[in-house]
Amino acid sequence: MGVNLAVRGMDRGFCSFFNILSHFVCGYQQKKVSLSQFFRRVMRLRMAYYIIWRLSWLWLVGCSGRPSERMDGEIRLVDSLLAIYKDSMAESPRQVIEVFSATRSRLHDSLDYYNLLSHESRCYYYLNQMDEAFRVNGQVITYCERNALADRNRIRILLGDAYNNRGVFWQELGQRDSALLSLKKAADALKGAIPRTSLPSIYVNLADCYMQEGDYSWCGYYYRQALLQADSLGIGDRDYFAIYSGLAKLYTELGNYPEADDYFRKAEQLRKSCTAYERYFFANTRRNYYYNTKEYDHALEWFRRADRITDAFPQPLYKAIVHGNLGETFILLRQPDSARFYLDDARRLFGKAYDQPAFRYYMDGLYASLALLENDLPLAERLLSGVYEQEQINPLYTYYNNRRMAELYEKKGDYRKAFDFSRMAEHIDDSLRNEKVRNSLAEIDFRYRQDTTLLRKDMQLISAREEVGQWKMLSYIFVLLLLSFFLTVLSLYLYRRRRREKQYWARMMTVNRLKMALVRSRVSPHFIFNVLNAVLPSLRQYGELDQPIRLLVKVLRSNLSFSERLAVPMSEEIGFVKDYLRLRLWSDPDRIRIVWDLPEPLPSSWLVPSMFIQIPVENAVKHAFDPDDREACVRIRAWEKEEYLHIQILDNGDVFWPDRESKTVLSHAAEQGTGSGLRIIRQTVDLLNLRNVKKMSFLVQNREQLTPDTHGTMVSIVIPLEYMFEL
Repeated sequence: MGVNLAVRGMDRGFCSFFNILSHFVCGYQQKKVSLSQFFRRVMRLRMAYYIIWRLSWLWLVGCSGRPSERMDGEIRLVDSLLAIYKDSMAESPRQVIEVFSATRSRLHDSLDYYNLLSHESRCYYYLNQMDEAFRVNGQVITYCERNALADRNRIRILLGDAYNNRGVFWQELGQRDSALLSLKKAADALKGAIPRTSLPSIYVNLADCYMQEGDYSWCGYYYRQALLQADSLGIGDRDYFAIYSGLAKLYTELGNYPEADDYFRKAEQLRKSCTAYERYFFANTRRNYYYNTKEYDHALEWFRRADRITDAFPQPLYKAIVHGNLGETFILLRQPDSARFYLDDARRLFGKAYDQPAFRYYMDGLYASLALLENDLPLAERLLSGVYEQEQINPLYTYYNNRRMAELYEKKGDYRKAFDFSRMAEHIDDSLRNEKVRNSLAEIDFRYRQDTTLLRKDMQLISAREEVGQWKMLSYIFVLLLLSFFLTVLSLYLYRRRRREKQYWARMMTVNRLKMALVRSRVSPHFIFNVLNAVLPSLRQYGELDQPIRLLVKVLRSNLSFSERLAVPMSEEIGFVKDYLRLRLWSDPDRIRIVWDLPEPLPSSWLVPSMFIQIPVENAVKHAFDPDDREACVRIRAWEKEEYLHIQILDNGDVFWPDRESKTVLSHAAEQGTGSGLRIIRQTVDLLNLRNVKKMSFLVQNREQLTPDTHGTMVSIVIPLEYMFEL
């Protein structure tokens, strides 16, 4: 976990506060008096005085314009003012207070007056004047609660934002329980309002509050609530930025770095639409991610971005935090001079805050790391041996200081103490890790419970008008979803149809290539010359040419016939092989002994792909034997077993290397083939197997690997008896 001083600036959840102002369209509602109240007042004040007072009041209103017109003008004035200064409150809070105060003097005691006052409380928050922020915020809440029945919708919106402000103020002061109470009041106030565009920001603040408490289950719950509300309300990029940033930080804390990085990237795309404070918090959080993944160069880059952002901040505390973290990063990068510069500047910028136990403990730990880096062991020991109130210290900081103590004693040669501090650090790390695991499991449990609960509660709390609007929206969404589903199904159907067509034509092209390759390999000059080279010597010795020429013509015709068929009866394949062997061994029939281990007669149901036996036999005769080898033998076997036809072609010649079949590597052969025959066989097997559940297999093996006392090559073909020879 990255060590980062966390000072609460304006919460990211405030980013959607101003969106609501554009929706203020409600008119002014005058104060009404019941009939009974009227007569009671008449009795107390006398009729004449009451009538005179009422007429005077109406005259004054008439001189100043109609109330509705005056209120509409105030709404437009406040809306335009907030549109101008909403992004300036964090960077120039004093100037904004002056502008808002001057404008309030032109307004009467109305909702718009207190709307500006609510924004002033935030400016005091930015100035770290918490007492003044609470005082002004309390005035807004008192007004809303006193006028709860007047202009209920706008009052609810203002009350929700006021409680949201108060929750953030309490959170800044570390009062988590008070912060949670105020934020939940804010959510309750806004659930019945129209619009509810501030509700996602309140959920973000609740999630942040639970994250600071280490309760990641409720943190994840409220972040998902915020995301759900944002999706349903269709709000702007700034709210999504806050949600994505928060989820990225949550998953970083849980150690789920791929998920965290995904949300970081989503948030970074929306970063330009946010305020400087929001970009500051994002840069800090992004740096912590790279700290945990030990990508210190990237962490340094993001802290330098944060440093540039804080140049415009009125409070030096933010820059002090950044410089402290920059110093830590340079320590990790083993750059002591840069680290000391930023640590000293951070201590200067902290001012009186440096005396707070949490800050002092953290900074002393960083200075101790710097001393260890520079081998100043006495200074490191003095810094790490300070006395602090441990209840105010983050356990994570204690973990890192125990690690520093272990490093200190290791450098001093006191390995016993180094071991003890290492064990203490591991104990703290295990407890923190176990807590994260428990929270992570609880957080996952909420994943499956929260969505429907939120929707059900919303449906119970919204007004009748909003309910009708929601049902209309749902009907539109349903129609769009139905249309989208239909288009998706249609697109999927067309896509799959197109893919099947592509696959079909790809197979046909492959089949055509195979057929052409087979035809070329059979009728090419290569084949014919090979046959003639074997026959011509005999023709020179004998005057009778009729018989070998007839046999040659028969072999050529059978070859052309077989090339047009995918499968043939095995009896025809064997007859073709025998004719080929007679022709091949015409001049020396005893040079190679051929053994036929076949049943008699061959079953008519035995079908084999054409040339699947001839090609391996041809390879054996051509390449396996030396010309003067008199023990050469080729054996062809076939048998039926368990609904499969098994075929083997074995020779006792030189070793064939199946991993180099493209080159048909032999140890001695004077003539070498191209290897296209075996390649065509394998491609044909792959294509035929696509159409069959039971698969055909073709395997070439070295016999010496199967049986050590033998040598040669074994070709095995296994074909299901129920096999469809179609492409």
